[in-house]
Amino acid sequence: MINQKNDSHNFWSGYSAGMISGAVLMFAFGTKKGRETILKIIEHTDTVEHNIGDILERIQKKVSSFESKTESKK
Repeated sequence: MINQKNDSHNFWSGYSAGMISGAVLMFAFGTKKGRETILKIIEHTDTVEHNIGDILERIQKKVSSFESKTESKK
C-alpha cells in the first residue's frame, strides 16, 4: 500500500488565498471606492502605454550614461 500523507496545510493555504482574493475582488467591484481605484489604475496604465517610447528612451539614456561613467573610471 502507498502511504498517503494527509497534509491539511495545502488546504488551509488555498482556503486563505481564496478568501483574500475574494475579499479584494468584493472590494474592487462591490464598492464605489473600489471601482474608482480600478479606474485610476486603468487610467495610469493607459498613460504608460502611450508613453512607453519616452520611458524606454529615458532608460536607455540612463544606462548609457552609467556605462560611460563606469568606463571612465577604468
